[in-house]
Amino acid sequence: MDKEDKDILKLSKLCKHWADHNDSHKENFLKWRNIANDKGLRSVVENLDNAIEMLDRCNEYLLEANKALE
Repeated sequence: MDKEDKDILKLSKLCKHWADHNDSHKENFLKWRNIANDKGLRSVVENLDNAIEMLDRCNEYLLEANKALE
């Protein structure tokens, strides 16, 4: 395997790793979003909902990049 192939393999693994890592952040965002919701912090809930949506979108792009590398 030449260096370019190793780089492509590493990038593919990184895309998957980053998506998995984002999922762990999403779990925390959801936990704290629910706490904020229980406390009536509507603007915080809205912002966390937006952050969660962006993480989901980011993961879609990362997983598409991963597929393109396979």
